[in-house]
Amino acid sequence: MAETLFMAAAIFLFLAIHPFVTYPLSLRILRAFYSEPLAVELTSHKPLSFAVCLCAYNEAPVIGRTLNNLLALRESLGGNLQILLYVDGATDGTIEIAQRYADRIDLVVSSENHGKSYGLNRLADRVRADIVVLIDANVEIAADAFDNLRRYFADPTVGCVCGHLTFVNSDESVTAATGSFYWRLEERIKQLESDTGSAMGADGSLYAVRRECLQPIPAGLADDMYVSLTALCKGYRVIRAADVRAFERAAAEPEEEFRRKVRIGCQGFGAHLALWPQIRSLDGLTVYKYISHKFLRWFSAVTLGAGALLGFAWLAVVSNLAVALIAATIVVLILLAGWRMRLRPAMLVVDILLSFVATAIGAWRAYNGTLVGTWEPAGSVRKREVGP
Repeated sequence: MAETLFMAAAIFLFLAIHPFVTYPLSLRILRAFYSEPLAVELTSHKPLSFAVCLCAYNEAPVIGRTLNNLLALRESLGGNLQILLYVDGATDGTIEIAQRYADRIDLVVSSENHGKSYGLNRLADRVRADIVVLIDANVEIAADAFDNLRRYFADPTVGCVCGHLTFVNSDESVTAATGSFYWRLEERIKQLESDTGSAMGADGSLYAVRRECLQPIPAGLADDMYVSLTALCKGYRVIRAADVRAFERAAAEPEEEFRRKVRIGCQGFGAHLALWPQIRSLDGLTVYKYISHKFLRWFSAVTLGAGALLGFAWLAVVSNLAVALIAATIVVLILLAGWRMRLRPAMLVVDILLSFVATAIGAWRAYNGTLVGTWEPAGSVRKREVGP
């Protein structure tokens, strides 16, 4: 009995940590024996035209800065950049700010709140360029990003390029620090995946796709995951580009981050349900990457919780129930005391656990058909100071 409980606890705990520890380690080992470089030298150039698409809801604090950044980039490219903005029933002055730029951009304004997928589909119909760059409304793009994108898309096997996001406020709060730490790990994993074939999805802050890969996005699904993995299913590579840089603020308030993780989990798992029939028919390495990087993360709260409960049961069997209860109580009290005293290690652990719970809630909602079509920008993210 004790051995069975111990093995079951170990299996569930392994499934919980695998996406973050053993999976990237396995990719490092794989990269030592197998890598898939680009088919062309990155110094070669191919003439390509670009279009930037972004959707905005209530983005009044940041939308002007974002558009100014894009206009400056267009000037540096000699005017070869189509800028498309969809405003989704904003109520905070975003529409009025955007209309000041109407003579310099392609502007679509909706009086109702339909959601990001709807807006991107509207913009996609107006794109004239070869490469479509999709960004968040609050990012700042580095001056050399488009020149670097050209070099990656010179490889005809590349269908999607994931930009490199840096959070600029990681020292603002524990929540922001946790988000920045998680994202640095995410960037390293995407690079390992890219080195050994394809990354498992893009991030909505900055990614680019060939126009033929930009299919209509179903309502309520994560556009970045859906678009990038659609390109993968079409036979293209999804590549991480460390030199295609974007800068953004991380959520600094735990309540905002929790709601954001629920929404991301819901939209991401919705994309999984839509694409899984195609993904599971891909090669074994790609399916392994997808399950390790994406699928298991939606259920980290479940696997971690199951591992903890089975570990508790094992301890109760090998010692007694009182010892197990005391040990569990001590762990919980240490975490609660550290959180109440705002000790950084304890707050970091609590933030990570809440992130797992929020993601699982989102996945459960998607599984039950409750998709989130609209979005509410996090106030701590939509502040003015952003930059390299």
